[in-house]
Amino acid sequence: MQAPVTHAATSDRMPERGEPTWKALARVAFLIATLIAALALLWNEWPGISAALAQADDGLILLAALAAMANVAMTAASWRVLLIKAPIELSPRASAQIFFVGQIGKYLPGTLWSFIASGELAQREGFPRGVAMASLGLALLIGLASGIFMALALLPKAIGDLTDNRIVLGAALVFVVLGFIPKVQRKALRMARIDFPVPLGAIIASLTFALLAWFLAGAQIVLLSQAVGAPLDWSDWPQVTSGYAFAWVAGLLVFFAPAGLGAREAGLLAVLSLSIGLAEASAIVLLSRLAVTFADFACAGIALVMPAHPASPAAALRRHRD
Repeated sequence: MQAPVTHAATSDRMPERGEPTWKALARVAFLIATLIAALALLWNEWPGISAALAQADDGLILLAALAAMANVAMTAASWRVLLIKAPIELSPRASAQIFFVGQIGKYLPGTLWSFIASGELAQREGFPRGVAMASLGLALLIGLASGIFMALALLPKAIGDLTDNRIVLGAALVFVVLGFIPKVQRKALRMARIDFPVPLGAIIASLTFALLAWFLAGAQIVLLSQAVGAPLDWSDWPQVTSGYAFAWVAGLLVFFAPAGLGAREAGLLAVLSLSIGLAEASAIVLLSRLAVTFADFACAGIALVMPAHPASPAAALRRHRD
């Protein structure tokens, strides 16, 4: 028998879904502007883009798609490890469905839809909706922190020679160190409305998975670059990874864009065009969006067909105690 969660922070009350008219208008205006800008770019650069796509290596594109799926899996692991002390233990199948299927909600305009979807899926599995949404919020904060660190520490062509930017590197290191101060940790937990214990080891593991996810995202871009014949190789991996992190953070800040659409591509295009031609960069950005979308839906599909397994004796005992 599952014990009810009585804390206010993990209440199952659904968030309000209404929004001011100006937000809806801003969203529509942004999407229209993004579409116009994308069409203008495609029109101007189409000969180069089409040439890059025509010579693209299908095998490398497939590897890039697999790297994108691995990125999504590491992001899920970054969330799942935070639940080590959660009130109810989730099975692998339930965890996969809550995260992967719920993440499809991000393709709707607005930041909250993926959280709402994951909360509903969690409740269907007998897991408190509030706990699921709060833990996803904490994982998002960790992903954002690691992304900012990657963008600050590893983007030499955007900020100059790294050895001559000790202030920027120092700021990035301070940013990470602050995360290990107990007072800062408690503040972050309050921001995410976490009311169950999250050990320091779980936070470190979550951060590690998040960093691995960034490097897998960077690997996806390097593979796509090689697929279209762009002059990027594995020596550019750190820089490309930081550029992807920069673009992701930019897309997250534009909260009314579905899955960061437009803002993320613009940020990635700006970083890549520092090193390669605009046409090649545009082809890579287009293929990357397709690879990431494929990865999200493929992982969701796999989660939906995963077989159900009975709870382990340890999980059953834990649930009985709760």
